[in-house]
Amino acid sequence: MRILIVDDEGGLRNTLNEFLRDRFETFVAEDGLQALSLILDKSFDIIISDLKMPKMDGLELLAKVREVSPLSSFILMTAHGSIDGAVKAIQDGADDYVSKPVEFTELDHRINRIIQLRAWQNQKTLAEHYSKKTNLIGQSQFIVGVKKFITQVANVPSPVLLLGPSGTGKEVVAKSIHENGSAKENSFVAINCASLSENLIESELFGHEKGAFTGATNTKIGKFEIAAGGTIFLDEIGELPMHLQAKLLRVLQEKEFCRVGGARQIKSQARVIAATHRDLKEWVTQGLFREDLYFRLNVIQYDMLPLNQRKDDISDLIQHYWSSISEELGIKSLLSPMAKAALENYDYPGNVRELKNIVERLIVLTPENGRVDVMHLPKEIINKNSNSKVQEKSTVAKDESTIIPAEWKPGMALEKYLDSIEHNIIQKAFELSAQNQVQAADLLGLSRGTLQYKIKKYDLAKKKSA
Repeated sequence: MRILIVDDEGGLRNTLNEFLRDRFETFVAEDGLQALSLILDKSFDIIISDLKMPKMDGLELLAKVREVSPLSSFILMTAHGSIDGAVKAIQDGADDYVSKPVEFTELDHRINRIIQLRAWQNQKTLAEHYSKKTNLIGQSQFIVGVKKFITQVANVPSPVLLLGPSGTGKEVVAKSIHENGSAKENSFVAINCASLSENLIESELFGHEKGAFTGATNTKIGKFEIAAGGTIFLDEIGELPMHLQAKLLRVLQEKEFCRVGGARQIKSQARVIAATHRDLKEWVTQGLFREDLYFRLNVIQYDMLPLNQRKDDISDLIQHYWSSISEELGIKSLLSPMAKAALENYDYPGNVRELKNIVERLIVLTPENGRVDVMHLPKEIINKNSNSKVQEKSTVAKDESTIIPAEWKPGMALEKYLDSIEHNIIQKAFELSAQNQVQAADLLGLSRGTLQYKIKKYDLAKKKSA
């Protein structure tokens, strides 16, 4: 973290430098012109500048900074009698101000707040980067219905409750609601209520004041403040402790909250979207979830279906993730038709998340020849498809004697007998693969060139077209 201190008073300039240089890389300038020269030469994360200086004052420097270094944060130092100048600076793009004489603890607080905000902005930018890649994949009636639902609720402030098994895409839907609404320029903040301990989650949600508890050395802004004007997604809301359910209820009812250890009421301007795989009605009955909070959250409800109830989407999902993950990882990988068919035949108890993870694993572990075949699939998928084949073979076995000679008979040349078996097996492979040579070759464990040779040998091309 690089900080520039700008002040024409040498004593204050040097004192601030001494205070900050143990934790940051610091530079000093005695006026705005000298500061601008440094800014044109180096990039600074934070610029701390006096308001009144000769040659170029703080407001003029701020205007130049916003032109040449727009990513730099700017803190203005102003005398008590120059509050109007500080207000003007904030309006012109300054991030914060401190009054003179400068209290080091107050300046430290302002710097830490900017550091937190920069981290959150980076996190938001990363989230937006991935959200552009994230959309609702599939053409099933369910996906059509979800897209319509998103359009209907995107621009209303009402809470949304998304229900359904884990991995069905509840966060994807929540992001899509945010991205399609008028608040899309503001933050989308997600927090998993099951991933944090009871001691930490309150601070994560609502923030805390300095000294609120042991280890709270600085004020922390919570997720509800970060999501101001945007959307907060509370995943696994059913895991929220009972005492925090009461506090969340107040946020939904009164639109305000306090940080941990604080007394000041902070207005909540974030839209709430919650999700859970739990049966919240049953949890209300058991006393594990507040009934009043359930009704507050359950204004608009949508049930997400597991993947095994919308199998029409599986092929599109495989194709989408195979393409996007291969590109992202820079790995050229080809999925064989038979392997893809096996993936499409699997039930995915872990839903879309499991499908995506399996695709990523297969791409990362792509064999040297660049081709992923059935043998490379997870055991559970191979076993599922093997069981299906057993049923298929038992059906075929009834008339197998008419396809393949049951036994060799005296007087039948061995080569001719073996040829007849091979001929009929290849024919059967064509039937099972809907006359597709690539899939038939996969089924037989042959290269396509070898199969084409045998097609010519047994004159199967005419029989296929007949």
